[in-house]
This record gives sequence, C-alpha cells and structure tokens, in this order.
Amino acid sequence: MPVLSNNEEITAALQDLAERDLAAWPQMPARLLLVLAPDRGIDVEVSTGVADRSTGASLRPGSRFRLASVTKSFVGAATLRMVEDGGLSLEETLDDLLPRDYLDVLRSGGYETASITLHHLLAHTSGIYDFAASAYDPSIPDSFDDAIARDPTHRWTRMEQIEFAMTHGKPYGPPGAFFAYSDTNACLVGEILEGKTGLDLGAAMRTMLDYEGLGLRSTWLESIEPEPNELPQLSHQYEADADVAGIDPSVDLYGGGGLMSTCRDVATFFRALLHGEVLRKAETLATMLTTSEGVPRSPETGLDDSPSDAALYIFKAELDGATWWGHDGYWGTTAFTCSERDVTIVAGHQQAKMPKEFHRAEIVERASGLIG
Repeated sequence: MPVLSNNEEITAALQDLAERDLAAWPQMPARLLLVLAPDRGIDVEVSTGVADRSTGASLRPGSRFRLASVTKSFVGAATLRMVEDGGLSLEETLDDLLPRDYLDVLRSGGYETASITLHHLLAHTSGIYDFAASAYDPSIPDSFDDAIARDPTHRWTRMEQIEFAMTHGKPYGPPGAFFAYSDTNACLVGEILEGKTGLDLGAAMRTMLDYEGLGLRSTWLESIEPEPNELPQLSHQYEADADVAGIDPSVDLYGGGGLMSTCRDVATFFRALLHGEVLRKAETLATMLTTSEGVPRSPETGLDDSPSDAALYIFKAELDGATWWGHDGYWGTTAFTCSERDVTIVAGHQQAKMPKEFHRAEIVERASGLIG
C-alpha cells in the first residue's frame, strides 16, 4: 500500500476507504472517520452516508453521536484523577464507597460488598452481573433489551439498573476470580464519583478531566448536562432498524455510557490521555494501562474480550504492527490511539447490529496503513 504524503491525498484516500466500507456493509447508515497525527501535520475527518434514514440528509464531518461505552474511558480517567488527588483509593471496598441503599441491593443479589474494591469495578473483575448482558447475548430471556423494547422512552434510574442486575442474573464469581465486562460495574463507579465530588456525573467528569483545558467543545452527558450553544449535526445511530434517537438516553447514562460527542473531541481526549496530559502522574497512567492478564475470562458472558487486553476501562489492540489503546461503543463507535506513532483514529459505523464477520477495528488498521 503506498504511503500518502499530504492532507489532500490523505483526505481523498480516507474518503474512498469510508465509501467502500459503507458499500461493503449496507447495514450501516453512514461512516465517520477521523485521523489525527499532529507530528505529521495530519488532521482529517471524512463522512459518507446519511445522517438520518428518515430524511436521507447527508452526513457531514463533525457530527455528534452517542459514545455508549467509549464513555467508560472518560469515567475511568476521572476516577483515577480522584485517586491522584487522594479522594479515592483503588483498594477501598464498596462498603466504604457506596450509600447504604446500594449496599443493601447488592447484598440481596449475593454480593460480598466488603470484598469488592474500586479496582475490581474498573478492571471488570468484580463478579457483578451485567444488567445489559443481552446486548451481547440475545438468547437471554426477560432481558434489559426486552424491557427497552417494551418502553423505549422509559426514564431509567441508576438504582433501577442495579436492581435489574440483581434480579435477572447471578454473580459471575468471587471478586477477582474472573474477568467479565459489566455495565453494572461502571454504574457503581458513576455513583461513587457523584458521592465523592458532590456533583452529577457529567459535571464530575467535566471538572476532573478539565474539558475546557483539553479543548473538548462538543462533549456532554446527554440529558444531564446542557447542550452546547453551537450544536453539531446529529448522526443518527441504529439498532437494526430502530433509530437510537428514539430511545431514552437513560438506558446507557450512569457511567457505562451517556456521553454525546464528536470524532474530534474523542480523538483529542484519547491522544491527551495516552500522552500524559490528562492524568498527572506517569504511574497513574501505567496503572490504567495494566491489563488483567492471568485472570480467566468468565464463561458466563456473551463477549470474547481477552483479559490480557483489558485494562482499567480501556483496551489494548495490536494493529498495523503497533500497540493501540482505546474503546468501542455499542451504537457503533471505535476510538484508538497509538502514542508511539502519535496517531489517533476514531470511526463511527452508527449501527449496533452488525454481522459477526464485521470487525470494528479493521478500518482503524486500514486507515493507519494509508498514512504509514
């Protein structure tokens, strides 16, 4: 593959890549693709497809969309900033961190709250059942997805989602025994952040991560924080044929997801995080990037994430001969950065239900190969 040398050539090649990818996967309504490599003067975002299937409006670069689980990396970084400031310890247990009503609900589900630490929550090794497990295992009966389908506009509370986990699933195992990705973990971390800061989760992340200092202009916790004055175009996302915009954001809002943002803001955040510009201490970043290698994956989940790639709300990927760090989002977002090459790539395919043959990170690897 020839290595491209200027933004004009790169823009054309990335546009072609996005259009060919859209044609190959007709399930997708659109493609967003941003490549940021400041040391090489590369800063390109392209788009193709429609912003809204109902109107057929063309999607434009810079559009906003729901980040879903990409939010977890922001939550994890905000939590570790509090650890740096002495407001939290990774070894504190839920008994020390959560209000009594949450502890009572967790204990009713069979969890030993005195043995589960903040680190367990961030590493997905708490053993706590994922209330959103049906997103990855549609065979689950009476699932969270079923509840959403019955009433997509229901305004969920965090406590309702924790209670759902207690009544619809059993523990994956004792704390530290298994790796099992769980949105319930992140909801509990969100509760901890709110309790320690006295702020809602959106304000807590904004404050701890210093959105303004990082230059994040179009990132906010949907329905919790006010929208920006200059609102970018909405890139509608879909779950099969259902428009996600018609689903109340509270289904994925309290720590596991919830941020609305743009490719540019997401790229800016991940690049700054891996360049040591979000966390104050190098050892804190090293802690965030320490994976759960050696911890077996729970056989009870519908996911195939490898513990050896899973760190604290961020994942490692070997792409194009280098190590990248980032996260995927259920509604169709992939964001990864390679600090050794200073390349950050964010892509959106805006469709939750894709065939098994579709690999989210493939476009990251192909885009990386274009710039060398």
